[in-house]
Amino acid sequence: MDLSITERDRRWNAMSAIMDAEDLGAIVAHSDFGDAASLQRYISNFRSAYDHVAAMLFSASECEVILAHPGGIAIAKAISWATEGHPMAPSPVSGGRPTVGGQMAEQFLKRGVKRVGVAGLELFPYGWKATIEEAIPGIVFVDVWEQMHALRLVKSEEELVLIRESARLSDLTWELMPEFFHPGRKCCEVLADVEQVLRSHGCEDFFNMCMPLPMLQRPLDRSPYSALPILEGVPYLLEVSPRYAGYFAQQTMPVVRGGSIPDEMRAAYDAVNAAREKGLELAKPGTDLVEVGEAIFAQLKRDGFEAPGPSFGHAIGLELEDNHIDGSPLILEEGMTFIFHPFAAGHPAVMRADTYLITASGTERLTTGSTEILELD
Repeated sequence: MDLSITERDRRWNAMSAIMDAEDLGAIVAHSDFGDAASLQRYISNFRSAYDHVAAMLFSASECEVILAHPGGIAIAKAISWATEGHPMAPSPVSGGRPTVGGQMAEQFLKRGVKRVGVAGLELFPYGWKATIEEAIPGIVFVDVWEQMHALRLVKSEEELVLIRESARLSDLTWELMPEFFHPGRKCCEVLADVEQVLRSHGCEDFFNMCMPLPMLQRPLDRSPYSALPILEGVPYLLEVSPRYAGYFAQQTMPVVRGGSIPDEMRAAYDAVNAAREKGLELAKPGTDLVEVGEAIFAQLKRDGFEAPGPSFGHAIGLELEDNHIDGSPLILEEGMTFIFHPFAAGHPAVMRADTYLITASGTERLTTGSTEILELD
């Protein structure tokens, strides 16, 4: 599975409209190894294989990439949407060592660019910006993070195919969890089994976790790949978050073997799930996410619990935590995807996380595993 030229054109046309509205000569975005900040990938459809990558969109038909590692240029041209690839270059004015900023300055000079949109100006490397300003006095940088991020929050049908595949692989892995999760095995061995399943089905990345509960009340050595053994009768929070062809899904819940979940933990778990269901009743296009949160928090209170803060999840897509729910207004639109997982104060990490799609009439749960705590004999 991969994204088509139709998807490329959809994105580039939308970004070209941003350029017209802001009178920009280019939009740029960058990422590092693994695309932790993935707006570059949204433009170029290229995953950083080695080091820094910057994408420069000059029009609805022209996108060029700059790679810090020159070995990736031929690969980028072969498998991405980029119409051209470049290595780093010295400053066109003062020379010096090659940088991504030097090559950007060269390309902007070549095209007479005077205004540049940056997807996340706060995160744009200072040295690159200084090199460009030295080469092009008076150049203006405009932060287009909000416009770009708004585009990315609403998924196309092609993107949803990939998210659904990630969700399917999370479901598949959870079906196998009884085979993996046994007392005496190290947490990292359990995660190795999880990752083998995901890798063998083509996942490029993932975030998986195996953490004893209650959170921070048992010894920890390192996270998330702990070498400590699974303890019989102790609940663990397990997360399986595959990234297939760039797109994440998430499914998280408590697991215990050879015992049962403590009553107070079960009560908190049941309460956050009931609260989530109450919020989902309101989650549909046109509703403010703030209203969804109010319904969740009211239900928690009815059940004798309080929310520890305004968060009850995050958006998901090219990034696992794409846009934190923090109490800020956000009007839901069809095609948005979220992880909804409310918390109860005093019970950190006791949760059930699932991947949801906002549909025309409400929500669809894309991860379909049982929401009951996994209690194994």
